[in-house]
This record gives sequence, structure tokens and C-alpha cells, in this order.
Amino acid sequence: MDDRGLTMKRAVNVWEGEEPCEITVVQKSKSVWIAVGTYMGKEVRVQGRTANNAAALWRDAAHYRSN
Repeated sequence: MDDRGLTMKRAVNVWEGEEPCEITVVQKSKSVWIAVGTYMGKEVRVQGRTANNAAALWRDAAHYRSN
């Protein structure tokens, strides 16, 4: 992942009772944040307007893919 902006690690719970997944959230511009992590062996990558929004969208995308 390109490290041009602010980068942080987050722990995200996809399902209640599961171990949290560690994701990386990177700021690409003032209002573009990218969240990337692996869930069930597959990379999940999403874009949001804030770090919290990107992390929440990542959780939703991982949740959807696991169904």
C-alpha cells in the first residue's frame, strides 16, 4: 500500500464473537481514506470519506462477502 498519507491500524469486528481483523486505513487526500485488510483469505479494499467511515465500510464489505 502506498504511504503518501496518514496511515493507521485498526481492529475491526466483522461478526460478534469472532476475533477482530486488523486493517490498515490510509488517507489519500483530505476526504479520501482507503481501508484494506484480509478476511477469510481474501483482500477487502474500500474507500470512504473519513477514517471511521472507511473502517465501517470495510466491516460491511467483509460481512457481505462472508454470507
